[in-house]
Amino acid sequence: MNQPVGIAYHETITFCEVPISITFSKILEDSRCPENVVCIWQGLAELEVLIEVDGKEEAYLLSTYPSFRNIPSEVQVDGYRFSLKNVSPYPNTTKSYQEKDYNIQLLVEKVNE
Repeated sequence: MNQPVGIAYHETITFCEVPISITFSKILEDSRCPENVVCIWQGLAELEVLIEVDGKEEAYLLSTYPSFRNIPSEVQVDGYRFSLKNVSPYPNTTKSYQEKDYNIQLLVEKVNE
């Protein structure tokens, strides 16, 4: 906790010191401007994570560009903040990626309520 943790597509991670598990369940969209192209807009990546805290699991949508569709880049659940820090691989027109190639980085922090 308190530093970004990597989660592969369809992987579940569990924190031993607290009752939290996170699953990177879906890629909903990846329209980010490829790194080798100049674009009119930056695009975005939207994804779904399943977060379980104290035995209660719920699905949350996260976005790299929260102001576009009002999908947040972070959520608070039962005293913890889950912040999307990175989605990889970054699009590139010379390479193709499948869902299984994706990874995310999430920062999990205890928050004072």
